[in-house]
Amino acid sequence: MKIEELPDLGENIEEYYEYHGVPLLDYVCEVANRFLPNLQQEHMTESKAPAIFSNRYFESKLNVEERYQRHKEFYISDETMEDYLKRDYRELDDSFKEKFLNNEDLQNTIEAFGLDVSKFWYLLLFVYDYIEDIGKNAPTVGKTVLEDINDLTTKLSEATSITLKKDNRKSYATESENTINFINAASQYYIKTYNCIINEDIPKEDKLQQLKDIGLDRFINGYASFDLKGGYLDISYKKWKFTEMFQFFLEDKKADKSKVLDKRAKVSTDKWMFISRLIYTVGYDGKRYNEEYDEDGNKNRMLSNLLRRYSKEEFPTVIGHYYMC
Repeated sequence: MKIEELPDLGENIEEYYEYHGVPLLDYVCEVANRFLPNLQQEHMTESKAPAIFSNRYFESKLNVEERYQRHKEFYISDETMEDYLKRDYRELDDSFKEKFLNNEDLQNTIEAFGLDVSKFWYLLLFVYDYIEDIGKNAPTVGKTVLEDINDLTTKLSEATSITLKKDNRKSYATESENTINFINAASQYYIKTYNCIINEDIPKEDKLQQLKDIGLDRFINGYASFDLKGGYLDISYKKWKFTEMFQFFLEDKKADKSKVLDKRAKVSTDKWMFISRLIYTVGYDGKRYNEEYDEDGNKNRMLSNLLRRYSKEEFPTVIGHYYMC
């Protein structure tokens, strides 16, 4: 079994809509439009994420000089090589490709759902790359302002009281749920607004002016200067977001075991098991996530049990780097 190779359109980020016409990106576009829509003047349009993903896919095959040239062309950037090298580049990881192709149980399920294996591979690669982006590569400005903000918003979502100090003396305290919710909502809105400005198709000067308008220009040396440092999302949160994205994709899909060519094969059509095996494939958990039944013959419910624990929680506020808006 072979994966069909993506065509390299070579278009820049302003031509992002061209990537929605690439058949091999059909599944990527479907999920990206739901989770990473392009926000233009309060309206959602086709996502830029398929273009970004495609660019990352091809740039990962290049040496650093070639990657720099492609970066300049794709983002229409005048960034110098010196500044580009300051970036903490994260290569797109497709190391689990053979694991994906050689998992007969997984491939039988893909076949039963009538899915194109090449399109599905690129969807898996995209979802994994996106989650690693928000999970490991949230932008920071040292341990810096944005890392502190990320920590703050995570704690705010759990807070039952807030205390402020001046000169090490308490100056304000509240346990008001409405006040805490307001501060939490405001901080999340601020972060999302920042990400949208960074990813908007406007001249650099306009981006910097918009950042200045919301008071962020003093924290950064130009919008392209963010480093990527990892480690905000616990693996359980990664599984949560991964599952959410594939649940959306599979929502209107139905399996038919008669589609599987090997009539002797044991085929699982359980969507939870399908996603569980994908989690095993990308390395978010071990072989236990690949087994439909445990040693005692009980149905594997580890994934559904995990998500049940988070049923009353909100997903932590995160900041992407490659996939910003």
